[in-house]
Amino acid sequence: MTTKDADLCLTLSDKQIENSASSYARSGIIRIADLFDPDVAEALHWHLDTELPWTRTINQGENAWDLSPEAIIAMDGATEAELIAAVHKSARDGFQFMFDSLIISDDAHERAARGLLIDRLLDALNHPTSLETFRAITGAPDIRIVDGQATRYLPGHFLTSHDDGIDGQGRIAAYVINLTKDWRADWGGMLQFHNAGGDIPLALKPGFNTIHLFRVPQMHSVSYVTPFAVLPRYSITGWLRL
Repeated sequence: MTTKDADLCLTLSDKQIENSASSYARSGIIRIADLFDPDVAEALHWHLDTELPWTRTINQGENAWDLSPEAIIAMDGATEAELIAAVHKSARDGFQFMFDSLIISDDAHERAARGLLIDRLLDALNHPTSLETFRAITGAPDIRIVDGQATRYLPGHFLTSHDDGIDGQGRIAAYVINLTKDWRADWGGMLQFHNAGGDIPLALKPGFNTIHLFRVPQMHSVSYVTPFAVLPRYSITGWLRL
């Protein structure tokens, strides 16, 4: 499936930008539907579903490490059970995550050398037209770069509560480009926003060809994907940064 680079840029109408900016100013959280042309969204979904060499990303405190596809396949049942038990123990009262990912380089030359569709998408998100759209919606004229990674959540994957605020990173907002088809809320994988009392007043279901954009810092999580989820939860995520 082929996709023109120009089709990957954000080209929202003035009215869409105005409405999105108004909603974002009120709540700091917005969802925009029909982000790309349908053929582009289908190409991105196909890319994530069939073409990427996913690694399993797991953290230990503030440090993350990856398991290659080969390492995942080679892991025996006992080793996998031990790993999952350690992850669950850490998740009981700390920041913990486990999901599949593929990092997209911040360096445009490295993206060009690899040349995957997700690399071209990040080029498009950093195009002046897309940056101006992000600046207009967030009211942050100093945004200068968009970073990103592709993510895949399978049964048992999750991301516990955190606020994305890291000193020196210049994160203004987070984004989630949803490329998940036919997802049911019963399967988990919800993007949850937490209030000061620990309640979850808003949970957004994974969708297709939509973007969630939210202000940083803001407490949020991705709920545990249930064992009976029959489809992967696909997205491209990252931050709008100074």
